[in-house]
Amino acid sequence: MKYPEFIPAVETREDVSPEEVAAIVAGRTTPLLMKGTLAHWPMVKAARAGQLADYLTPFDQERPLVLFRAGAETGGRIFYNDKLDGFNFERATGQLLPTLRQLESGAYGDDCCYVGSTPVDHHLPGLRAQNDLDLPDCEPLVSLWFGNRTRIAAHFDLPDNLAGVVAGRRRFTIFPPDQVANLYPGPLDFTPAGQAISMVDFYAPDFERFPRYRAALDAAQVAAMEPGDLLYLPSMWWHQVEGLDDLNVLVNYWWRATPAWAGLPFDALMHALVTIGGLPQAQRQAWGHLFEHFVVNRTDSAAHIPEARRGVLGELDRETVEGLRKQLIDRLQRMP
Repeated sequence: MKYPEFIPAVETREDVSPEEVAAIVAGRTTPLLMKGTLAHWPMVKAARAGQLADYLTPFDQERPLVLFRAGAETGGRIFYNDKLDGFNFERATGQLLPTLRQLESGAYGDDCCYVGSTPVDHHLPGLRAQNDLDLPDCEPLVSLWFGNRTRIAAHFDLPDNLAGVVAGRRRFTIFPPDQVANLYPGPLDFTPAGQAISMVDFYAPDFERFPRYRAALDAAQVAAMEPGDLLYLPSMWWHQVEGLDDLNVLVNYWWRATPAWAGLPFDALMHALVTIGGLPQAQRQAWGHLFEHFVVNRTDSAAHIPEARRGVLGELDRETVEGLRKQLIDRLQRMP
């Protein structure tokens, strides 16, 4: 499989220290690759020496985790089966250190083994005391991701993301949020791991079936990462992730721009599909204009209204949001 050579590299810096990361990414809306920023982490050094499992042993709580396992015929692509009524992998239960040691020894051969978001503080408490980033203005979820040569289809995440490579090489192919139509997302409610994914096979794109994917490739950027590198991915940017070695380990930090009590935007999208998706096209477009005005361009939608009378168009606090949520729940319960 040959990677498309025409895709340009994401903006890259080689002078970012760990202490500068939080200030550099604050308010940033485009990706940034920071080379070597985490090279000082003891776990990165242990991985370079082939001793990562040994280094992690004192922290491990021997708690179960979920493995994705697939045969060599998948080429490491975590995806649906041919009928789209299931997936091309099986889920199994394992433990962190035995799985990591099997990967270090190459025990899986050409078969695929992938472990997704695994909370570090739950499985490896104390690890962050020696391997961490200081992000003072947020409370990130810190997770471990590892496996062998795998391909995770392009998808987006709600939180902002800092992804640091600990072992192996990773490659992120990144697409701006406005490329959603050109990426041909699959089902929203039937996904391999919780997020809708692009249905296009990056290495064998069917341009007859997915003609707009050419435009997505024209807008793509690539981040080629080695141990110690750190990538900032803003919220909602699509990204395909590849593990390029027999052992790949990544630690990521997720955090949201809004508090948890504000709820999840995806819930609003799903409700909009129910209430608006079935309307005639002209009415859907009219609602699109309302969303554009009141939600997308929110800062301008109420400037002409006295602040004391802006209501839900003004700044929302927890009390107001909880009141709105109760109203919504009551209305949903009264639906015929």
